[in-house]
Amino acid sequence: MSCPSFRGRPPLSYEGQMRRIFLLVFIIALSGCSALRSAKLFAPTWFGFVQIADGVYVDDAMHASQQEELLKTIAVAKGRVSDFFGHLEGDPTIFACSTEACFAASGGFTAKGTAYGSSRVLLSPRGLGLVTISHELTHVELYSRVGDFRAWHAIPPWFDEGLAVLVSQDPDYTIDTWLRATDNGRGAPALKLLGNAVPWAEGQLSYGTARHVVGEWYSRVGSEGFFRLLRGIKAGRDFDFLFGRTPFIPGLADPLPHAGGPPGAS
Repeated sequence: MSCPSFRGRPPLSYEGQMRRIFLLVFIIALSGCSALRSAKLFAPTWFGFVQIADGVYVDDAMHASQQEELLKTIAVAKGRVSDFFGHLEGDPTIFACSTEACFAASGGFTAKGTAYGSSRVLLSPRGLGLVTISHELTHVELYSRVGDFRAWHAIPPWFDEGLAVLVSQDPDYTIDTWLRATDNGRGAPALKLLGNAVPWAEGQLSYGTARHVVGEWYSRVGSEGFFRLLRGIKAGRDFDFLFGRTPFIPGLADPLPHAGGPPGAS
């Protein structure tokens, strides 16, 4: 595609440049496209968000008590993710909505939360708890460790989601629940079908299967194998080769607890 030439035209004044930026943002705000609506997060205070802490924004309708509770939960969630990874390299900006209207207007859909690479997290009013925040921060940390481009192009969604469910200690996806839902694993779908023929909304068949496979693998390779995989992906090596093509056999491996976690885990 060729770009129009502006040769011979005088440069825009500062005010002219700002008008163009404002017009662009205004068009984005009116757009029905989720990707464009999420662009509001680049200028959050223009669209009803207020900053309540370093890297944390909430919609201006959120009550002060809810803001305080949110900050406490974020701190615990960061601790949970840090415990798994050893320390945190990701430092995303978190946007939290207290209303569904805010979430939808900012690019959200039906999910409780969304991570935009390693830089931003958007939370719905249904996603202000420890599990969801830990889940999204796990995505962020994974992207931060290997790089956004590598994460998007080299890591399959089932591993990304399975790891997030595992690290967040989501109580909805215990091994016992998954075994009952899949006839002891015999009814588990192929990994390549997750998110496509088997939508993520299927719950146990999608997130549950991904969590079980990642958990079983982690119980065998441990943190050393996990970080070896991340280093390999960052270096451009093939995920399947690094992960290993070991046939999936249902088991009871459960490297992380799901019950008795910190208060507010659900």
